[in-house]
Amino acid sequence: MNIRRMMTMRLCLSVGVTLAVASVLIEQRSGPAPDPEGAGIVYVYFPSLCAAPGDKRDCHEVPHPNRPSFESMAACSAHADVELQEAHNPRLLATCMKQREG
Repeated sequence: MNIRRMMTMRLCLSVGVTLAVASVLIEQRSGPAPDPEGAGIVYVYFPSLCAAPGDKRDCHEVPHPNRPSFESMAACSAHADVELQEAHNPRLLATCMKQREG
């Protein structure tokens, strides 16, 4: 009878620990990680004209009435590449900056 009581106690203890671990794991489970960029982030294209080709030290922003904005850095970079190719100006520098939509 003593062995039976020990087996029952061991079984109950094992089941209890298993249920406790399972409940903690279920509570800690979460959905997909949130997007680090968050909602409302856009990439804005800024062209600059530099004093010397390839020299980033002396550049001034080219004024534009409205700046094109993009959903991703890749889209902004693609736009910048097209703009630089069409301009044929080695002093032109393109920048895509991340900004919160206002």
